[in-house]
Amino acid sequence: MPWATFNSQMKTQRIGLQDLLREILSRDTLDTELRRDISSAISETDPLVAWEKTLEIMQRMQRDGGLKWVGVMEKNGDRYLKFRDPGTGDVFSLMEPPTVKAEVLPCLPRGFLRKKDAAKIESLFTSIATCRSEDELGGVLKRMLAVIRELVSADYGAVYFLDETLRAIVERVGDGTPAADQRFAPALTDRWVVEEGFCVHVPDLGRTVELQRYCSGRFRSVVVMPLRSKSRIYGILEVWSRMERHFTSDDLGFLSLLSMLAAGMIRNAEHLETLIFRDPLTHVYNRGFMEDQLQREIERFKRTNEPVSFLLIDVDNFKQVNTDFGHPIGDLVLSSLGHLLEDSVRQIDVVSRYGGDEFGIILPDTIADHAYLTAERLRSIVEDNDFAAACPEIGDTRITISIGGAICPDDAATKEDLIEKADKALAEAERAGKNRAIFFGLASGEGGQ
Repeated sequence: MPWATFNSQMKTQRIGLQDLLREILSRDTLDTELRRDISSAISETDPLVAWEKTLEIMQRMQRDGGLKWVGVMEKNGDRYLKFRDPGTGDVFSLMEPPTVKAEVLPCLPRGFLRKKDAAKIESLFTSIATCRSEDELGGVLKRMLAVIRELVSADYGAVYFLDETLRAIVERVGDGTPAADQRFAPALTDRWVVEEGFCVHVPDLGRTVELQRYCSGRFRSVVVMPLRSKSRIYGILEVWSRMERHFTSDDLGFLSLLSMLAAGMIRNAEHLETLIFRDPLTHVYNRGFMEDQLQREIERFKRTNEPVSFLLIDVDNFKQVNTDFGHPIGDLVLSSLGHLLEDSVRQIDVVSRYGGDEFGIILPDTIADHAYLTAERLRSIVEDNDFAAACPEIGDTRITISIGGAICPDDAATKEDLIEKADKALAEAERAGKNRAIFFGLASGEGGQ
């Protein structure tokens, strides 16, 4: 049976995958990369891989505006994914491979909770309810996976956080026997779980050779759930068993409940981190979070002997900006500067608003020479930045910064002393003419003016 059909306004004609791809390839609006990928899909010998590549191509064309998603149509037991060309009105219907035996479940039962399991569930719910930041998520999710494995007798469980495009894996938290690095059958999960928010249950992987390659033959059944809260999907939950037809309807209901709670926990952690730890104006971390994180880095230094550097930054002549243009424009300058600083440092570095027009930056695992190079690079980036793009009112007004730095353990061994030494270095940079970086205990920089 062919896996694809092409339906025009004038006639309906069944064709195979290769013919469908050749029909798309004949269009002169495709870029070189897409043409190369279509040619690769045409020559693909594995039928399931060819189908997945075709779906990915059509989804990419959908995102670029070349196709529009119409919906799903079922006919004679077959399921078709339908796309329409907005220019010609042609409809492409991609039929799911008959070898994919999976249940797609939009609604699930609640699940049965045994009395002897109540204590474990209550303790888990307490952990979920008290999760306060993204830093705690990994530990709580690992605990949730351990409870899932015990209560549904699963062999492996994994939670995947997805990025905002719902495509790339940002982070994985696993429990049990390690599974393949990639997610299970993206052609199934991306369409039904990630985009539609349904559950996918494959009760017997052993019946389809094509699907076995996703689990290296170790597992026989899998459940894939969306982590969905408030219409947003944060990732997916996968639970595996070495036994076929292992998961019951009670198991599916229980997993659905936990996936909903996990998604709510992720959403709340993100919200609470913004509410509690982020500065409302600049959206970088606030002073309280910075001081707490700096203390943690100093404690880590005591364990690992890896140095930590701290930068204290002040906007030069910022009072004049407020006087000339008003405080709302000054706030826009500070907000733009916060984004610029955060975009210009490593992911492990912590940028915070220390107070007023001052910012603090924690540089973990950074020796004095590297910290100084970072400070000079940031000073130069700010000096060269066109702040008028975000704040047209300031015109050609020049925005520069002065930086004071201190190193643990070279200059100080406590949080309070480190901040104090950086503050003294900052004062020296301002006395020396501003728009420069000076470190406590090091020669002053030659920042431009």
